[in-house]
Amino acid sequence: MSEKDVTKFLQLLGLSKREIQVYMFLAKSGVQSTSFVAKRLKMERVQAYRTFKKLQEKGFIEATLERPTRFTIVPFEALVDSFINAKKNEVTNLNDQKQDLLTAWQSLSAPESEYPVAKFSIITGKKKIHSKMLSMIEESNSQVIVLTTALGFIQEDIAGVFDAAFNTSQEHNTQFQIITEISPENLKIVEKIDRSIDEEKINIKLRHVGMSSKFFPRFLIKDEEEAILYAPFGNETSVLNLEDEGLWINDKMFISVLKAFFVQMWQTGVDASRRIEELKSGIPMGETVVIKGVEDAWAKVTKILDSAKKEIVVITSSQGINRLAEDDPLVSYFRKGLKVRIMASIDLDNLEPAQKLATRFEIKHVPISYLTMMLVDNMHLFMFKMPPLSDVGTESAFYLADTFYSTDPSQIERVSEMLNDIWKRGIDIKEVSSQAGTKLPTVEASTTEVIATLVNKMLQNSVTSILITEGHKPIGLVNDRDLLREIVDKHKDPLKTLAKDLDYTPLIVLKGDESMIYAMKLMEKRGIKRAVMVKNGQLIGMLTEPAAKKATAEVKEATAIP
Repeated sequence: MSEKDVTKFLQLLGLSKREIQVYMFLAKSGVQSTSFVAKRLKMERVQAYRTFKKLQEKGFIEATLERPTRFTIVPFEALVDSFINAKKNEVTNLNDQKQDLLTAWQSLSAPESEYPVAKFSIITGKKKIHSKMLSMIEESNSQVIVLTTALGFIQEDIAGVFDAAFNTSQEHNTQFQIITEISPENLKIVEKIDRSIDEEKINIKLRHVGMSSKFFPRFLIKDEEEAILYAPFGNETSVLNLEDEGLWINDKMFISVLKAFFVQMWQTGVDASRRIEELKSGIPMGETVVIKGVEDAWAKVTKILDSAKKEIVVITSSQGINRLAEDDPLVSYFRKGLKVRIMASIDLDNLEPAQKLATRFEIKHVPISYLTMMLVDNMHLFMFKMPPLSDVGTESAFYLADTFYSTDPSQIERVSEMLNDIWKRGIDIKEVSSQAGTKLPTVEASTTEVIATLVNKMLQNSVTSILITEGHKPIGLVNDRDLLREIVDKHKDPLKTLAKDLDYTPLIVLKGDESMIYAMKLMEKRGIKRAVMVKNGQLIGMLTEPAAKKATAEVKEATAIP
């Protein structure tokens, strides 16, 4: 510390400028008389005597017993100790009086509002902003989220913000989520922090998001209770620039908006490790996003399909096949010259639509229900969620809410290999239509059981269809879509409607040398509009009323006596 700091401390102890001047002179020159000091400091003798008297009364100097009287200073160390002890006594007295003061205040002040009052304050200067951030992190209990720029990340690391995050995460198990732009300028710092997160297994997640402007607003939210929003002030920014301004606020609505913005950016971000690898290797990692809105997802899908040059590979649900065949606008993008491969579970409900699509595209049956996805030109990957039950009836070829999209080469490569493997194992649509080797469902329900029981059995056994039996003999087949139609379209109570009252698909069991012609005649005789043909315990096809009537007429015409 300097002489200037000592002078400030003496001012704090209550000395005037003249008193400090005399005390400092005596400290440097030793024991001196009043007249000598007055002469050397060019003071009037009367002023000098008054100053010496006040210093002696305040306990800063002491007089000798000789004549003429001379004076010496009380050691500076003793003054410091005395000041510290006085402050300690003040703190002790305040602690003793605390409860009395609070009681007195409560009697004087108005009662606190039942509802929390939203407050804010302006914080000027980077040091003060960082100090506030540090205190918010240290006081956090559950979660801290931070959004900062590439330059801001460097500044906050210098200020110790991330060190505080490490300590708080370890001591209180507080969860931290940090978004920043990882650039060549902050790469070394980010890499060091990411490595420490991985090594120490702490609850801190770090993601990269590209930010178009270095003036991008930054913020920190603590426990969804308070936030600090800050940004560079002025036209230029640098690591050492101290001219930032911040807004501290505890308004719940404002904080919820900030957090919603953060969540959206978090979903579009990529793990820091992947961005670090991209910068170090020079190999682009591609775009990976979750597109929340249906319209935005549709726009992205159609844009990519419109630009497709070589191949489109689709794997979809059995219902998706139906939608693709029903003049779905998506099909218009599958232009001539493009190789289109479609995979789905082909069953009795989508066999005819699949055959229709097979006139234009390559279709294969895959027995397992996979996640619905589409790969375009081995460069663009879309993954689609399964629709909720309430949306099944209006399902398009793809359920577009929360669509996953990526051009990440590593992801594309893995998915491409998986889809090619599934395709190789699939069964061509021609084989399915001519000899459907699909076995009958192994789960069955009696005609006396209600819809709710059927649904429960299907869910427990992870199947999409169930046999209806009467006296332990199979008489029909019903699938999940049939049940939804009964409940939603026909408003049937699932707790009261029996299986025998459902519009299930009847079974026609062919024996010995009985042929499809026999099944057609039987349908016409019984007035059945749709039926499933079963032979040797295998599903071999489905007949509809128009097909049965046409085939029967042709048989009658061919066997008629001329």
